Amino acid sequence: MVILGKSLVVLLLIFVLDNYLQIKAKDMKKYILLIAIVFTVFKAQAQSNCGEVKAIKQVIESAYLDGVQNIGDMDKINAGFHPDFRMQVLAEDGRLSNVSFEKFKEMVRHNIADGILPRKMGQFVKLKYLNIDVCNNAASVKIDYILNGKSVYIDYMQLYKFPEGWKIVNKIYYTVGD
Repeated sequence: MVILGKSLVVLLLIFVLDNYLQIKAKDMKKYILLIAIVFTVFKAQAQSNCGEVKAIKQVIESAYLDGVQNIGDMDKINAGFHPDFRMQVLAEDGRLSNVSFEKFKEMVRHNIADGILPRKMGQFVKLKYLNIDVCNNAASVKIDYILNGKSVYIDYMQLYKFPEGWKIVNKIYYTVGD
């Protein structure tokens, strides 16, 4: 969509330059070359974001989906979450509480001990990505958390890119039906 919009701008610019400014053919070639260079830079940026989106999804699917929700794999959790991760929870009375990374992992350990994890075949949580916004080394991801074919939560995760890769640093959520 963005590339299509930029292409239309380029065509409009060429039309204006050609018809209204009466630029010589020699000069027109220079402008077309300049426009082509700008378009190439925009395209390269879009491709770069595609690579980042893929890496972000991989972290979420390994650390959160497999590690936290479906398997209970502490190695995957530790690899994808930053040690200073926080989950912020809005209570019914309007108070905000923070769940530390250690407390978050403790919740996973309880799910393992209670037999909830690893989930049995056919009971896996699935994720649907609703939005992924990447700006340089920061990302925000909106996810539909689906269990037994029904939307249960809308998760909002924030990630930062560190030298070793993307890490989940924060999570808030909305319970569907509340």
